[in-house]
Amino acid sequence: MEEKKPKFLINKIFDKILEKADISTEEKARVNQALDQELIDKPFKVAVIGQSGVGKSTTLNSVFGLKNYTSKLAEGTTDIIEEIFPLRDGFRLSIYDMPGLNNDEDKDIEYAKLYEKILPGCDVIVYIINAHSRDFGEDCRILKEVVLPICKENSIKDNLIIAVNKIDTIGENIDPDDPELQWDVVTNLPPEKLKKAIKDKLGDMVDKLIDENLIGSADGLDQHQIVFYSAIKNYNLQDFIRAIAKAGKRGWIWPATVGFEQASRWSDAKLKL
Repeated sequence: MEEKKPKFLINKIFDKILEKADISTEEKARVNQALDQELIDKPFKVAVIGQSGVGKSTTLNSVFGLKNYTSKLAEGTTDIIEEIFPLRDGFRLSIYDMPGLNNDEDKDIEYAKLYEKILPGCDVIVYIINAHSRDFGEDCRILKEVVLPICKENSIKDNLIIAVNKIDTIGENIDPDDPELQWDVVTNLPPEKLKKAIKDKLGDMVDKLIDENLIGSADGLDQHQIVFYSAIKNYNLQDFIRAIAKAGKRGWIWPATVGFEQASRWSDAKLKL
């Protein structure tokens, strides 16, 4: 019995296009073979970079549809950890869990070498920042001095996403005793006072990224390459999927296969500040 081929959303779209196109059966077969090779034969490679506690594991679980993923990075490791996850219909996701630089000069040199080795081969590079960090100047330095130069040198700047996680905890950092600064778990939305606090905090972060020429400049990233979200609350993940879809040459593969299906299970809640 002939093995049934998987039918992703993109396969179905191409089938409709090819039905209307005046091309030969052989040409249709070549198109589908090339598409299958992109979807099945090559794992979709994602590098996730971030300091301890920024929410790498919850991001991978929420955005990339993994189940109970836990980072296996040991403190001070200079090893590369790659895990390949078989998803539906033969699609595979390859995750590189990358250590964050930490002001240890010797280790940072080793980590930078890891970045140089791994990042050029990745379809998406996610640099995660903690939203309630009082000062993310160190993250800006790492992005400016290490990550962005590697991306520009290898023509993969479009693959990079700055992901600001844990926006739901911004109010707790201001006043943990103020109920109006606590996330509303019933509606899965921020109350008005918290919404304003989030808006102010994110505005300050965007200003910092602009001042550091990380976004909004010729050498920096485009606005859609920075996303604000809460992985643990599944909040504003739609923007994350859109950023992935625009990333590099193969970003479209994720929403075309798994991403949109995953997004349909999320709340319709979206960051409107």
